Amino acid sequence: MSNEYLLLTGALRVFDNFSQSSCDKYRIEHDAKNPGFELLRKNYPVLEIAGGGDCFSKAKNLMKWVHENVPHCGGGGEVDIAKDSVSILSYSFGKGRLPGIFCYHIAIVFTECCLASGLIARTIHCKPYSPNDVDTHVVSMVYINEMNKWVLFDPNNNAYFTDKNGIALSPLEARHLLGRDEICVCGNPEDEPDWYKQYMAKNLFYFKFWSINTFGTDLVENQKVYFLAPLGFDTKDREIAYCDYAIKISPDEYTKDWEDYLDIVREQPIITVSEEQFLRIT
Repeated sequence: MSNEYLLLTGALRVFDNFSQSSCDKYRIEHDAKNPGFELLRKNYPVLEIAGGGDCFSKAKNLMKWVHENVPHCGGGGEVDIAKDSVSILSYSFGKGRLPGIFCYHIAIVFTECCLASGLIARTIHCKPYSPNDVDTHVVSMVYINEMNKWVLFDPNNNAYFTDKNGIALSPLEARHLLGRDEICVCGNPEDEPDWYKQYMAKNLFYFKFWSINTFGTDLVENQKVYFLAPLGFDTKDREIAYCDYAIKISPDEYTKDWEDYLDIVREQPIITVSEEQFLRIT
């Protein structure tokens, strides 16, 4: 157990409470009727891969399929493809490790495959405490009807968390138990559970997610972005400091993008939601 792991899990344990105050005009939607899902099902055997089991088995089947066919390969910078499942699969499906495929792309494909299969799913951006850390992570959460709760799935690593009794965990449950080192890893990282637990302890400090979750979530006009952050944590100051640091260390070709994002963060309010709002399905 490394000192870094102790620091990261200690931070999760200290900052373990979230706001109960709801933000105004909160809207969360999981839209499975977008015509893009028809194209996804036509081009790829999503329903067959999901199978006819319960929600949890469908999600696991889809996660494994996405992990095996859309492998992560972030080298060379992000490729110029639309952030929807059909575009990402068209570029990468079954072609091995192609540059420019990040965890964000993989989570988009998995989330949209879940929605196309009748599951309620959402892509979530997991962010660390330190603004001097540009290595964030993107995963998905799927509502499992038979468990009556959300479960965190990480298609990039073909992984999910359970408690010591084998019960699959939501993002907040995983965060809580990581802070106490009372968590188990299932999936590909089982051979390196300590590495994966440390990586996720770093990146589960606070969450960013989108209002309308559908085919091409990033492409939705007037999309709202929400944050769930611990009590006492200034999300706006952290996001500004994060942009300043990214501008400082990024190659020249990416500086303009970070400067544009910094302007947005400074000018627009950060919308922070309550724990109850984060867990809503409608």
